[in-house]
Amino acid sequence: MTIPHDTPRSAARSFEGATVAILLAAGGSTRMAGEDKLWADLGGAPLIASALRTLAGVEEMDALVVVAPAGHHAELYRLGTGAGRQVVCVEGGARRRDSVHAALEAAPGAAWYLVHDGARPLATGQLVRRVLDAVRTRGAVVPGLPVADTIKRVDGLGVVQETLPRAELRAIQTPQAFAGDILRRAHALDDGDATDDAALVERLGAPVHVVDGEAANLKVTTPDDLERVRTLLAGRG
Repeated sequence: MTIPHDTPRSAARSFEGATVAILLAAGGSTRMAGEDKLWADLGGAPLIASALRTLAGVEEMDALVVVAPAGHHAELYRLGTGAGRQVVCVEGGARRRDSVHAALEAAPGAAWYLVHDGARPLATGQLVRRVLDAVRTRGAVVPGLPVADTIKRVDGLGVVQETLPRAELRAIQTPQAFAGDILRRAHALDDGDATDDAALVERLGAPVHVVDGEAANLKVTTPDDLERVRTLLAGRG
């Protein structure tokens, strides 16, 4: 289906049956030494533009909802136009789940939602398509990587309580994709917070499937992360 490309102020949109990407750009960058990571320079454009361009370039995507502070909405509309898509911008909430919920309210009735962290600028279109292809038959899909380090569970005093079986562990990334009814039910279930949407879906008792992630799909949290991403981007040319 096609979402009408009307003006940003228009409320008359239909998302029934659509595939909607939700791009989260409302974080506080608390560990970035005063720099807003999403608007840091990355290859001559703001970091957030990289994820926006990738999502906009996936043909299966009908609409793109960006969750960001109101002061950035005009620039995000401009970036979306430059990427060949019109975006819908909404303001986020105090928690991650509040921001995703705001996006769900802005795009009600969608058949499929794909949720991605704006702070992961190097996710590729191939990864987005891999997740979307899998969710059509599985209902809830996340990308993940095998864990190389030994992981131990410790108590509040720093004493090891358990060594977890590494072969069963995965480092989970975004984009994560869900059938629309599953993600809406997960957000309506309770008001508890979670570090990703898959955790909310797990509380429903619904299975969440893992597909291969990408090693370069780093999340920028600190200034060192930003330099690593810049190095990787330079290596891509």
